[in-house]
Amino acid sequence: MDVDPTRPFGKGLSQSYVKEEDKLVLESIVHGEGIHTAVINGKVLQVNQSIGQYHLVAVNDDSVVLRSETERLKLYVHKASVLKNIK
Repeated sequence: MDVDPTRPFGKGLSQSYVKEEDKLVLESIVHGEGIHTAVINGKVLQVNQSIGQYHLVAVNDDSVVLRSETERLKLYVHKASVLKNIK
């Protein structure tokens, strides 16, 4: 993958290696009585449902946690950035 040699160090490094079509965007979170749903890339999900290779494992106030066989991701509302391998 090509990296822009004029890009300042540390600017957007984590996003520069993610293909546009592979980005997961948490669009909204809805908390109801015992039901917590998240809208990711236009798809409405509840805990234990999946999008691509990821399964939704937690819905928080402003974020969700997704897990695949190899990694764990945390998405925040309206951000395309991802924190990988959270503990």
